[in-house]
Amino acid sequence: MTALQPRTREAVLQIAAWQLGVLESPAGSNAVKYNDAFYGRSVAGSAYPWCLTFVWWVFRQAGFSLYKTASCTALVDRYREASPGQIIQQGYRPGDLVFFDFSGRRAKTEHVGIVESVAADGPLTTIEGNTGSGSNANGGAVMRRTRKPGLVTCGIRPGYSGE
Repeated sequence: MTALQPRTREAVLQIAAWQLGVLESPAGSNAVKYNDAFYGRSVAGSAYPWCLTFVWWVFRQAGFSLYKTASCTALVDRYREASPGQIIQQGYRPGDLVFFDFSGRRAKTEHVGIVESVAADGPLTTIEGNTGSGSNANGGAVMRRTRKPGLVTCGIRPGYSGE
């Protein structure tokens, strides 16, 4: 196996895929290694949802210094302020971050995933932390999900090296 080149879309996608199947333990606790790394200590409870700490951890492992926040809204607001050209509304590609509003109104950013692929007819395949079959945005697992583009509020295209 070849070594991963840091700060690439391939590194982000491979690291995210390596995490598929990771579960919080115990179930329903939000106790997971991504939160431990993010907060610098073990944390648990409803105050610690971890979809974005998963993304932060993946990007950190891939050599990025992603703005450190556990709030999807705060991350999008930060990009709107500091790097508005990286906010995207369509044309999603592998490695992009996409933010979801599961009501379909596209008004809030309640969850985030990393785009793995985009089907010709539109659906996105994502790798997400803290999702599950019983809860889109607090399901306790790292999973591959297929999402309709109409649920995406916006996306962020990170600054990958070589692009």
